[in-house]
Amino acid sequence: MTTSQPHVGLSLVNKAPLGLIVTAVIAGIATVIFELELLTLAYSVLGGLVCAIILIAYWLGKGGLFFIVGVSIPLLMVIVVPLTSMAALLYLISGFFFGFCLALLGYKLLAKSDN
Repeated sequence: MTTSQPHVGLSLVNKAPLGLIVTAVIAGIATVIFELELLTLAYSVLGGLVCAIILIAYWLGKGGLFFIVGVSIPLLMVIVVPLTSMAALLYLISGFFFGFCLALLGYKLLAKSDN
């Protein structure tokens, strides 16, 4: 039995704009200090988007499998994305959360337009 529980992730959805700003600043500072690892950053943003979309599906009552897959995405990314330096790990983390917040912000904007 699945039920719609949009309130579960609502606190995260409301903090998405701040999360976008914070993670963009972190990635910007990292770019000034370290060499830009564009491939790692691109994969991590995409992974964050996918993770958030899957977890939104879970929050909307699509089933527990979505939760399991959603929380497995970060682990999969650490295994798959080439982490050649500590800077790459920083890009992976900040990019992941940027993508995650971007998807949450998109959901927030779409949910507002439905009302």
